[in-house]
Amino acid sequence: MLKAIKDQYTFRIVRKIADGGMGSVYEAIQDGTKGYQKTVALKTLLTDLSKNEKFVEMFVEEGKLVADLVHENIVQIYQLGRTTEGYYIVMEFVKGLPLHDFLRSHNLTRSTIPVPLAVFICSRIARGLAYAHSRTDAYGEPMQIVHKDVCPNNVLITTEGLPKLTDFGIAKATSNLMTADDKSLMGKFTYMAPEQANRQAVDFRADLFSLGAVLFEMLTGRKIREDDNQNVLLAKAGKGHVEWQLLSEGLDESIMEILRRCLAVNRDDRYESTQELAHAMEYFIYKDGYGPTIQTLEEYMKGKFPYLYQFKKKGLRNPNEIPTHSDIAPTSVTSAATIILDDD
Repeated sequence: MLKAIKDQYTFRIVRKIADGGMGSVYEAIQDGTKGYQKTVALKTLLTDLSKNEKFVEMFVEEGKLVADLVHENIVQIYQLGRTTEGYYIVMEFVKGLPLHDFLRSHNLTRSTIPVPLAVFICSRIARGLAYAHSRTDAYGEPMQIVHKDVCPNNVLITTEGLPKLTDFGIAKATSNLMTADDKSLMGKFTYMAPEQANRQAVDFRADLFSLGAVLFEMLTGRKIREDDNQNVLLAKAGKGHVEWQLLSEGLDESIMEILRRCLAVNRDDRYESTQELAHAMEYFIYKDGYGPTIQTLEEYMKGKFPYLYQFKKKGLRNPNEIPTHSDIAPTSVTSAATIILDDD
């Protein structure tokens, strides 16, 4: 598919960033007139998904809904394209790493994420969600946008300390095809709201549950539910199972309240709006008149992941050339292969 995209448009593929359950993501450069260049992320969808008419229909419709989402905490989609070999998406390129790798590094080094910083990251994602959830169409009618897959793999942290949520539209279209034997959905059951796992109609409150599950994991280093058997995990998700005993007894009561409301089995017991959740998180962070900012997170990232900034400073294109001073390197960096398309 890469060659077909290159032949149809002016994209130069720099390297593969990652492979996922829906396809592959590449860093690419889009060339324009008179030397114009823009670095973008290019996601190609798996051939099986591109051939699934039901998925394509949902994917295109969802893509139209989220095309105009422009918010600092949401990865922007620039273009939805198609070649003879399948569909692809052009979106904002983010210099940084997934929250999944951020968490993995802390777990492997047996270090904990400062509570205010964990809440700050989730509060920024809540802001992005609040923006999306409140969008209306040209007639003022609610667009009822729901992400349906808020999880560490879909949260990115930039080298400037800005958390961003990715895969709007793609995630919802894929989740609508959910089956218990789909291995690519194994991790999604961990963060899934009960109503979603039970295939009931969902609204913004499903995203609140998933974000609560992400915050829980950032605070404990453990997921709210785990099991090697997908059917058992899906059953746990349907019951809203949470391993509450993993939380520290000394955790601030206001954080406990946030978690209880986000992870409530009955969605009517969750926050009445994503804006309300964002306010609750921000109150906890800044109630003493100060708290973490994107600059705080950037400095923390520099100390924890120095190789990301060496990569940025030296302008290296191949992740394998990055000199690291850490024993832990995120999978998204270490497994990335440099791919350059031939001119022929």
